[in-house]
Amino acid sequence: MTIVIIPATSRTNTFVINSLLSFPRPPSIRLVAHTNAARTRLQELFMNRPNVSTAVADLLDPLSLRNALNGARVVFYNGPVLTNEVQMGKNVVDSACAMDVEKLVYCSVLHPYISRLPHHRSKLEVEEYIFESGLNYTILQPAHLMQNIAVKTALQLAYLQVPFSPLVTHGFLDLADLAAVAAAILRARPSVHARTRYELIGDVASYRDVAQWLTECARMPINIERVDRDLAVQRQVHSGRLRDAYGCDALARMILYYEEHGLTGSQNTLRWLLGREPTSVKRYIAREARI
Repeated sequence: MTIVIIPATSRTNTFVINSLLSFPRPPSIRLVAHTNAARTRLQELFMNRPNVSTAVADLLDPLSLRNALNGARVVFYNGPVLTNEVQMGKNVVDSACAMDVEKLVYCSVLHPYISRLPHHRSKLEVEEYIFESGLNYTILQPAHLMQNIAVKTALQLAYLQVPFSPLVTHGFLDLADLAAVAAAILRARPSVHARTRYELIGDVASYRDVAQWLTECARMPINIERVDRDLAVQRQVHSGRLRDAYGCDALARMILYYEEHGLTGSQNTLRWLLGREPTSVKRYIAREARI
């Protein structure tokens, strides 16, 4: 069984890849990069993994996508937040249909129906297209990621920077838990998680709670510092996580939304999928502080 990861260079997908490779008998994995340079980096990174192959595909070029999916049984897709996100998602779905893929696992977002968040609605449109395609699918809807908490920086500087109200409650998810769920679903028989949508929330807390847990970990006060919204957006641009005006606008709108509301939900689904208690924010902070 060949599992295709698209794109293989994102932070979330890197966690999924490593989770798949952690099994005693890991499956055959094909990593899809957007450029030849990115493919070369993947080849260097996984050169000692005979079960890992690479391919190059442009998400706006259906032919290159079909070539990348040739012989694949399962596809994991986690689209970038870009202007053409919906079309990219539709191209992946169409290519999966054309190549008779047995299962598509799509990493969407928690509460994609929120109209004030354009990148959520884009993912909702892709979800709708998947549903109407006739493909066997599983849709994952992750909450706010714990990896967005800069634990070591906060402990070093004795403050945590947040661009929205620290009093609003959020659902949090450890990427390691997301990857464990994704890997299990990707390796399962196609019928096991067929036509399902899973909300993934590991913990529910405010950033005031996060600062308190950081304080307990550091054994010294860790205060919260409010960051200007535009500065928060520019930092993401400089980090390479935002690559166009659409992504910048989406983040700015999300910060405004988080000022009033969080993205919360139940931990029950993730608890059931993992077969254990999800990672809490407090446990995540303790883990990251030790690394």
